[in-house]
Amino acid sequence: MSAPGLTSEAQLRYMLQWFGEFSELQREDFLPILAASRGDKPDQLAATMSSMSCQEKPVSLFQCRIKLFNEWYPTWSEEEQDRLVKSVSDMDAEFGSKLQELLKNNGQINGEQNGTDIFTEEKTEESWGGEQVQANEDDEVVSNDLPVEIAAAS
Repeated sequence: MSAPGLTSEAQLRYMLQWFGEFSELQREDFLPILAASRGDKPDQLAATMSSMSCQEKPVSLFQCRIKLFNEWYPTWSEEEQDRLVKSVSDMDAEFGSKLQELLKNNGQINGEQNGTDIFTEEKTEESWGGEQVQANEDDEVVSNDLPVEIAAAS
């Protein structure tokens, strides 16, 4: 529950203070959340947030702060949103570089393919029961590698 009396300026100051207190792992967890919010990708944001839920465990301070961020950020002006991105990038240049790269790649992290595990593979010919069969370029190949998400403990 956010405090209704806080101005967006105060909310921004809190976020910057909290970012300064985040551990390296928490900053890595915050990166896709900020990128999804910045890139206006609610589906990606929802998926990232659901991966952070800890069933039957008390909510961490980090999770509370992220919940407040998700409530506050959409209500801020574009200028305030820009100030947050610039300020956290100034505080942590590596984080800023990763954020810019993430935004350029439309939110894809670590080789993700738009959230799917389906890749297309080009095949020219393959043998099937002694016959030569021409494979279609659009045949889908499903990867058996499943992505694993690990939420940082706070």
